[in-house]
Amino acid sequence: MRYLIAILTFLTCMNTQVRAQQAVRFVITDGLSDTRLKNTIEDNVSQFLTTINRAREYDGNLQFRGVRITDNAVRSLSLLWNNLHFVCEDKAIYEHCNTTVNGYQVRNIAIKVIPVIDGYDGDLERQLTISLSRQGEITGARMAMANHVYTDIIKKGDAVDMARREEILKFVEDFRSHYDEKDIEALDKVFSDEALIITGTVVMKRDNKGDQPKMRPEIVYRTQNKQQYLSRLKQTFRNNKYIKVTFSDPEVVRSKKNPNFFGVTLHQHWKSDRYEDDGYVFLLWEFYDNDEPPIIHVRTWQPDKMAGVPTPKEEIINILDFEIPAKKRMTQ
Repeated sequence: MRYLIAILTFLTCMNTQVRAQQAVRFVITDGLSDTRLKNTIEDNVSQFLTTINRAREYDGNLQFRGVRITDNAVRSLSLLWNNLHFVCEDKAIYEHCNTTVNGYQVRNIAIKVIPVIDGYDGDLERQLTISLSRQGEITGARMAMANHVYTDIIKKGDAVDMARREEILKFVEDFRSHYDEKDIEALDKVFSDEALIITGTVVMKRDNKGDQPKMRPEIVYRTQNKQQYLSRLKQTFRNNKYIKVTFSDPEVVRSKKNPNFFGVTLHQHWKSDRYEDDGYVFLLWEFYDNDEPPIIHVRTWQPDKMAGVPTPKEEIINILDFEIPAKKRMTQ
């Protein structure tokens, strides 16, 4: 009997120790003065990270009981979880809280990635960004872009105020994550119904000038509407076990004609188990003065090199290549 009691005591202690190791305590260091809201966000993020750790430790299923989180955030995380599991190994996290247009955001949460599909060769040490509503409800959790990309967007920009740059960063991170998560539904929402999709492909064309004709590289552009693009993308998602998109070298330019329009140019590296390429992506975003989420009117892609020669900067598609509508005046 004493032997049985000793075993049960040992197992209870071990179970308590495992739970203690899984538990994460999140603390906001600064950036939020409302004490009640600060406590709400700290408790919610702590419970969220602890739930992630326990899901990985036990049956692998995400069950956010007791966590204030939106259905869209749960759906996006579930899609990501199909390809990548991750854990937060820090027992305590102390971070600044950023104020965004629609709520709050905490960054720099170190996580360890555990791939659940074959062929993944991305970074295993990543950072998580968590977005929250004004009431402290989790609205999204994304693998953050590299720190230098974050710094470039926050510190650079053509007459773009800090709050708007923070908002642009969030939606660019979300946009990139939609591809990693193979989230067609989210991409359908982020593109305007009349969105223009332009894709450039390098082809070799015969140059008949001179005595000896030769082949020269040339970019041929193909245009698609939103439904054509999403239909092809859906097939791509089905045909690939995983997709990893990374962005670098961001440039953000605000339209002088309409301050609600922003052109974002990014160097994109696309890698999947079947295909890999590098190129420049241009996104024409329209942001609104209310809480309505922004939409993309134009997405373009062009290769970053032609026959091994880098694409000249002046040939990279940017906001000046498109006619921006003037901002409508508010009527009384």
